[in-house]
Amino acid sequence: MQQRLLSKPLTSIRPQARRTLATSTTLPPPRATHLLYRDIRATGKDPELAVGAKGSYLTLDDGRQILDACAGAAVASIGHADQRVIDAVMKQMKQLSYHHTSRLTNPAAEELASVLLGDKPGGLSNAIFLSSGSEANESAMKLARQYFVEKGEPERVNFISRTHSYHGNGIGAVSLTGIPNRRGPYEPLLMDSVSRVENCYPYRLQRKGESDAAYAKRLAEDLEDEILRLGPKTVVAFVAETVGGAAAGTLTSVSGYFREIRKVCDKYGVLLILDEIMSGMGRCGTMHAWEAEGVTPDIQTIGKGLNGGYQALSAVLIAEHVTDVFRAGTGTFINGQTFQCHPAAAAAGLAVMDIFKTDKILENCVSRGEQLYNGLVKAVGSHPNVGEIRGRGLFRSIEFVKDKSTKSTFPVTLPLAAMLDDAIFDLGVSVYSGFGKGTADGVRGDHILFSPPLNISKEEVEVCVKAVKEGIEKVFESDRVREAMEA
Repeated sequence: MQQRLLSKPLTSIRPQARRTLATSTTLPPPRATHLLYRDIRATGKDPELAVGAKGSYLTLDDGRQILDACAGAAVASIGHADQRVIDAVMKQMKQLSYHHTSRLTNPAAEELASVLLGDKPGGLSNAIFLSSGSEANESAMKLARQYFVEKGEPERVNFISRTHSYHGNGIGAVSLTGIPNRRGPYEPLLMDSVSRVENCYPYRLQRKGESDAAYAKRLAEDLEDEILRLGPKTVVAFVAETVGGAAAGTLTSVSGYFREIRKVCDKYGVLLILDEIMSGMGRCGTMHAWEAEGVTPDIQTIGKGLNGGYQALSAVLIAEHVTDVFRAGTGTFINGQTFQCHPAAAAAGLAVMDIFKTDKILENCVSRGEQLYNGLVKAVGSHPNVGEIRGRGLFRSIEFVKDKSTKSTFPVTLPLAAMLDDAIFDLGVSVYSGFGKGTADGVRGDHILFSPPLNISKEEVEVCVKAVKEGIEKVFESDRVREAMEA
């Protein structure tokens, strides 16, 4: 079943405008800058100025220490300013800072590919290293399309993605994205060859009395119906975030969902592309989030936590059977980028992957993830406006509702997530409020997201939970929220 999105969505509340919306405090004059901030309206508030960071904490220009409970945006996987990574990058920069890949390769990129794929996890055998998640997802789309051209099936041009999803900033990635407030101004430019099916969103979309198995089967049938509508021989790939990211707050599929999806893809020869830019690289307690789903992708994208933000790095991981088709065909993927396989970025990735092993990062993610989840449930789970606390590992979210029994949302005009973000920040903790609004249906609904460094300590988790509890209480006691509750 194809899901059509609003072409002219209601304007979202952007994070940098939060202060004027949440409080009546007089704003200081805007900072003199030549940067184009995410919100440059005169009524907005300048971004806070970060001047340092160490471990799980950021330092602002006024001296405040802020616990980075979102690791930027699930990026700082091993925390900030780890000297081991800094030394590795500096060493690489002194040896070889850059080269173009039309003729050359480098030891750091070669070694990182071997570390990630030497044992061919899930059949993945080759990598392309890029600079951002958007680039990775755009390249994955191109790779999948060319794969079928190489196979002699050029009629395959269509991609299917999901509602409540986000895949990046390029035209292809925005075309895949399922939330209106990231698509609106660009709709006339977006690809006609992308359609969407319903995401796996148990809290809102699983029917009353419907078992997890039945729900998974129904969604797989929706995908099959969409493939048949488009024509089975015209579909390139199904693209999904293994665990949802910022769009709707760490949406976690019911057990068996991806196995059912995999069956449908295999039935019609459709590639399965898993976007793990945010959810992968240990974030959910396993190196790859798909490890918990009982499936493997044909193509996977990773980034963010891959090298912890010490350099710009993402990757496309490719199954051997896909690479084999290129090897038997032209032997060339038509997709070169200036900073592809950047040696310093790869060196940072190698150092971070080594720290994953020596510091037992995955084990810490599992234990601290359970502590975070249990702490949030105990602290705010019974709050009348907390609808659901969900996620996996150190990738968690709280969805808020106006009424728990009906799961109704707050008015679109109330920037609830932004207000919560501000209140918690004022208490010394930074969380992530996604794209402002749209959790429930792409326009309405609010959530906040937690994705702290994977080596966060027990004490730091306690600090986070305490601030979240106090911030929620403060916001829901405010006049503005009380008025919205009574409306």
